Amino acid sequence: MLSMYKKKLTKKEQDTLWALINYPTLNDNGLAKKVRLKLSTVTAIRRRLWEKGYYHTVNIPNFYRLGYNLLSIEYGPLNEAVPFEKRVKFFKDYIGNDPHAIFSIMSRSNGLIITIARNYAQITQHYEKLQMFLTKHHLTDGEGFKRVIFPFQTSTLWNFFDFSPVFRYCYDSKRKMIHREFSSNKEAKVFSLSKKERRVMYGLVKYPEESDNSIADRFGVSRQAVSNIKKRFMRADLISTRRIMNFEKTDCDLLAFSYTYFGTRASFEQRKEGYELGKKIAPVFVAISSNFENVLLAAIKTYPEFDKIKEKILSFYKTHLSIAKPPEILLFSVEDLCYQKNPTFHDLLEEILNIK
Repeated sequence: MLSMYKKKLTKKEQDTLWALINYPTLNDNGLAKKVRLKLSTVTAIRRRLWEKGYYHTVNIPNFYRLGYNLLSIEYGPLNEAVPFEKRVKFFKDYIGNDPHAIFSIMSRSNGLIITIARNYAQITQHYEKLQMFLTKHHLTDGEGFKRVIFPFQTSTLWNFFDFSPVFRYCYDSKRKMIHREFSSNKEAKVFSLSKKERRVMYGLVKYPEESDNSIADRFGVSRQAVSNIKKRFMRADLISTRRIMNFEKTDCDLLAFSYTYFGTRASFEQRKEGYELGKKIAPVFVAISSNFENVLLAAIKTYPEFDKIKEKILSFYKTHLSIAKPPEILLFSVEDLCYQKNPTFHDLLEEILNIK
């Protein structure tokens, strides 16, 4: 159970957290210039915010360019007739040991998993295994979890764990936010990595907070090699850096998941217009669209605010998009989150890169 007490940050702390989230690749000197504070002040605040768990850093591999082509989201209600402790233990043990599950949240009544796989056969095998597990332990009623599949090549990841909208919403910030579409180059070919590059990529993903020197020592390469390879990865869009906010430290009491099926009635431009509206009024940290489907994950302060946001988006859908059916929505109380697997990529990267 999470504590509902949330310490208010000072203006300097808010400014530094904004810079950390909005410019995740900058060093302390670069951050200090953005917020116009002393370097020593920014360094001290950054360390304090990290130590108190306000954020953590992740380096996300471009799975599509590494030969993994599909993302799926499995979601649904949980069977509350099963004792609470057993639900948590079963779900946590299963998801915690699944390298393909890169993110997951579980409340008393709902569960959600984001999964990445090489191909349709692998993602179907994963889904069938999940359904058998849920059935075996009576964790769901009826049909089990639903799923939606997004091929990277034909989908748009409008937002993939960029928390800038959440920060702006939580702190009512007027500062400029940089929109980052994830892995937008659909024509890029699968990238072939050397043995040294595989070690460096794995190090950057598993130890995103560590220095180039530290990664060099861990994996037996020079610091200069780590620095050069990292720059090459960034230029080639092989790695994207994000700063993940801790929901417990925000003023958000709800996480909202929505799945919308557009059918063939809405053009890409219409769906893009709908996303732009959602981006303006909803603090989204995951947003993915394909030709006919869309999913969103957002952090929201209160249920009345959720109702207002939902009403505005549904009104737009009805008048502009003529969607086939209303969105499916799951709500997760931040206070009652009993399990959360933060964005985790190094376990899957071990499989992809054949790292021992």
